Amino acid sequence: MSYADPKLLTWSLPHLLQMLLTYLWLLAPPPGVAADLCHVTGGILGIHWSSTITLGWYPRAIGLGGATCWERCCLDPSCGAVWSLGGRCVLLSCSRKDGCPISFLPQPHEESLGLLQLVTKGVVTKKRRSPRQISSSGHHKTHTVSPNLEPAPSLPPAPSTIALLQTAQKNLSQSDDGSSLKQNSTVNSTIDLVVSSNSSDADRDTATRPPQAVKELVVSAGESVEVTLPRNEVELNAFVLPTPPSGTNYAFDWRLITHPKDYSGEMEGKKSKTLKLSQLTVGLYEFGVTVIGEGAQGEGFVNVTVKPEPRVNKPPVAVVSPKFQEISLPTSSTVIDGSQSTDDDKVTAWHWEEVKGPLREEKVLADTKVLTLTNLVPGNYTFSLTVTDSDGATNSTQATLSVNKAKDYQPVSNAGPNQVIQLPRNSITLYGNQSTDDHDSLSYEWSLSPESKGKVVEMQGVRTPILQLSAMQEGDYTFQLTVTDSSGQQDTSHVTVIVQPENNKAPVANAGPEKELTLPVDRTTLDGSKSSDDQRIATYRWTKTSGPDGVKIENADSAIATVTGLEVGTYTFTLTVTDERNLENSNTVTVIVREEKDQPPVARVISSPPISLPVRTASLDGSHSIDDKGGISYLWTRDDSSPAAGDVLNNSDHQAVLFLGNMVEGKYRFRLTVTDSKGQSNSDSGTVEVKADPWERDLVELVLEVPVSQVSQRQRDLLLRQVEVLLGVLDGDIIVREINAFNEHSTRLVFLVSAGPGRPPLSGRSVALGLRNKLRKQKNDFLIYKARRVDTVICQLNCSGHGDCDPFSRRCICHPFWMENFIRAQLGDAESNCEWSVLYVTIASFMIVVATATLVWAVFCCCSRRKSRVRRSKSRYKILEAEERDSLELQPPRTARLKPVTTPTSSALMRSDSDLDSEDVQGGDLWTEQERGQLLRPQNGSLRNGQGPPRPKKQREELL
Repeated sequence: MSYADPKLLTWSLPHLLQMLLTYLWLLAPPPGVAADLCHVTGGILGIHWSSTITLGWYPRAIGLGGATCWERCCLDPSCGAVWSLGGRCVLLSCSRKDGCPISFLPQPHEESLGLLQLVTKGVVTKKRRSPRQISSSGHHKTHTVSPNLEPAPSLPPAPSTIALLQTAQKNLSQSDDGSSLKQNSTVNSTIDLVVSSNSSDADRDTATRPPQAVKELVVSAGESVEVTLPRNEVELNAFVLPTPPSGTNYAFDWRLITHPKDYSGEMEGKKSKTLKLSQLTVGLYEFGVTVIGEGAQGEGFVNVTVKPEPRVNKPPVAVVSPKFQEISLPTSSTVIDGSQSTDDDKVTAWHWEEVKGPLREEKVLADTKVLTLTNLVPGNYTFSLTVTDSDGATNSTQATLSVNKAKDYQPVSNAGPNQVIQLPRNSITLYGNQSTDDHDSLSYEWSLSPESKGKVVEMQGVRTPILQLSAMQEGDYTFQLTVTDSSGQQDTSHVTVIVQPENNKAPVANAGPEKELTLPVDRTTLDGSKSSDDQRIATYRWTKTSGPDGVKIENADSAIATVTGLEVGTYTFTLTVTDERNLENSNTVTVIVREEKDQPPVARVISSPPISLPVRTASLDGSHSIDDKGGISYLWTRDDSSPAAGDVLNNSDHQAVLFLGNMVEGKYRFRLTVTDSKGQSNSDSGTVEVKADPWERDLVELVLEVPVSQVSQRQRDLLLRQVEVLLGVLDGDIIVREINAFNEHSTRLVFLVSAGPGRPPLSGRSVALGLRNKLRKQKNDFLIYKARRVDTVICQLNCSGHGDCDPFSRRCICHPFWMENFIRAQLGDAESNCEWSVLYVTIASFMIVVATATLVWAVFCCCSRRKSRVRRSKSRYKILEAEERDSLELQPPRTARLKPVTTPTSSALMRSDSDLDSEDVQGGDLWTEQERGQLLRPQNGSLRNGQGPPRPKKQREELL
């Protein structure tokens, strides 16, 4: 029976071959002793872990895949199958009595790639070992487990299955991860394949390799051991049935299976029958021993419990704080702390009880660490605290509290200090509100003391804190103040008022100091407020004693008067004061009024510190100019030697501070003229020095074809970023100095390129040249606006050292006898220059003209000569007479220019020209035009003077 996913049909041949080889390797019998004990009878490739549980298998142990896993399964009597995935394997046991045959295949998972393989053993009987549980009563069961495998968890089957399922799922997800699935995987979908072993091969294998049984040993590690500290040593012994055959011994292997957290201890004799344990700590230890003999194996388990050293309980110590305390009403609450009670383990309970106290409705009972007491009444209290520790031991202690009644103190009367008055004043007020009591509830009573009986006085408010006295006469008055509190306690105090007889003196007038005024100030004040009297001044009166007429005195009947209408001269004013007894006194004051003396103003200018371009604004401060009157006007004028450039801002040339803008390099001098109201003036000068821009030669000018009014801030930033990209600099390295109008249709942008913090900017000439080349390569379409010109602000053309740079046209003005290399200027870098010498250019031009003329003449001659050769008529031949042949000696032909004459093929001895021409037309020429010309030309040449050398006659000549 076989199961296959339809996607298997779409696999390539290499994938199928690789899968088949892998499956055959996994089905190969285990090597060594396991090959004699068991063999593979079938399997499923592509089964999910959950499907093995559905088929009735449950896990026993987890280990590494391959032959090692098979050997462990063969040696384990309970193992009947192996499920492997991702280099790990799980030993499986069948949970059904009737076996777990693979009669059906559950629905596979998409991601399943696991392999389930059945194992058939010889005479080994399947035996399932129940899960081992840890208990206080030790027990042991035989179990065969390989030392290289991790034992299955000692839990019920369901939790173990879930744990192994999670482990298998984790390994599966790791095997499906990333590049390994893409590069090495030959399976992209679920494949369920059941392979049945060949019965004939199985029978042949059984016949040739008889199975060998593995005997199961009964191993006991003894009963569970419990020890109590300080004893920390245990000795464990292993007992095996049956005893080993004579001459042989069993091999023992002790191992620690479970242990407490943060444990410690030592093991001695792990490979012997007896295991000695020492220096154990508190907790539960589980040990397993594996016994292996020849063809036999067994396993036993034992628990060792180490209990803590029993503690000798000490009774707790009850502590209260404070032991004694005393409070007084109105304070009616307090606390007593019992949390400081101690115990060798811990205090578990606190119990408070009122042992003794005043009669109240409820006694105090509480079970808290801190006892809170409220609504206490006067009396003595005793409270008992009983504490209980974790072992039930108790201890008690007591705390004492004394609550006193509220104490009422006697009031304190205070009638105030003694007073002195002088007639005609005959009234006064006495204050007793400084009297005090602890409860603030007092009653007052004023009375005339017995020693002042018979005195005439009027008293008002005798039962209030404030007493008003009037109609008093000369003499001494003694008054007593009696205060009473709520409990009837009293206190008395006395105060004496002395009434002195009247002693009136004349008042003293004080008209104030002498005054001096200067016109146009024509008014002043007269102050007589410093006049004095022993009682009180009743009236004031100001009069003019001397001086020009026309003055007016306002408020002449008050202490302070105002005089107006003063003129030049000296005035005397008299102050007369009168007291209540009509006693008078006078005093005079002199007021001098002088002519106005106007002082000219003083101009003072504070110069501005030097500035450096590109800063083009400055100020001159003339606000420190002064005048005695205070009203001055300002006028700033520019010195004739100052630069004409520069603007006065906001009409500040008529203000105290002059503001200047658009300044250029140079030294500005301005003169400030200040004028007062009388027309008097004064001048001072100030200077502003404008230094050249230190990076002036590094400034680059970019002229754009766009009006400056249409360039927004966003477009400016975008343009700068584009220029930064072209120059290959960082964002923010371009520093804009100014943006203004170049003309009505273009904008001028001046900038420099920073080379980094603390470093000078890049060379303006190199920046301009680089940007010009970039724009030329980009065809000027990279920027948002078309660039008309890119150049340095300062003309920096070196003109090849033979000229000067014109700052207006930005071109070189060459020195005499030098001129511009127009080839470089037009076809090269387009930079004006003075590279060519006029003399050299003239000579070269003449030579070129001569060479050109010579070449033209040569070409013309060649063409004419060739044309004459072509048009030359054909030669005519005739038979010479004997005498003519003798007299005519032909010049020998040039061998280089004459081809050998071929023998005529015709039998005729002579041919006429017409015959030759007709034959040329009809049957083809014997010679081409070129050959005919070469043949005839030397024969018709001119003869040289003298007789030529003899030459042999050719056949044609002989025929002729």
